[in-house]
Amino acid sequence: MKTRRTSIIILLVILLGVMPLFAMGPLPFNQIVLRGELPVTQLFRVDQYEQSFNFNLVESRNSIVAVGSYTLISNHAASNFRLTIRPGVAGDDQEFAFTLDEGEPLHPGQLSELPFAVRVASDTNAGTSVAGSRSMQKELGVRGGLASNRAILFENGQILAEIPDFDPNRYATGRYSAALLLSIEVI
Repeated sequence: MKTRRTSIIILLVILLGVMPLFAMGPLPFNQIVLRGELPVTQLFRVDQYEQSFNFNLVESRNSIVAVGSYTLISNHAASNFRLTIRPGVAGDDQEFAFTLDEGEPLHPGQLSELPFAVRVASDTNAGTSVAGSRSMQKELGVRGGLASNRAILFENGQILAEIPDFDPNRYATGRYSAALLLSIEVI
């Protein structure tokens, strides 16, 4: 009998403890707050075309050679960018030029430097193009250029070398090289 009475007391205590929970109604809050983040995404990419590593200068006279392509994407509403292209590996040459590689034979009276112009041509609607034979700068990006989204700055285009018409008999034969130094800055 004593165990039965103890069991009934324990059951009553449990029921008395649980009953107020049913009487409370809904939980005391009515919203759940979620927080997410959309990080700033900025990409500037340059791809050099395989064909620009080895092409025939004589066959390319008076033509345009595609050197590579570029793409800029930024979802930062306040960002603006400027692309600077300088001649030479370190960007300190006076003009863009193909130069006869070291070790190649150079006979008296032969030329060993072939100047050329660089053109940066935008493929994006409303994008601008620039060209020149010396260092140059170009503002990059068109707002709304990607899926008409005004919040995204976008531009893609081509980097081209304009090879002049020249007399190949005046130049030394052999391998010629040229370098373009590209840099991008936030303005």
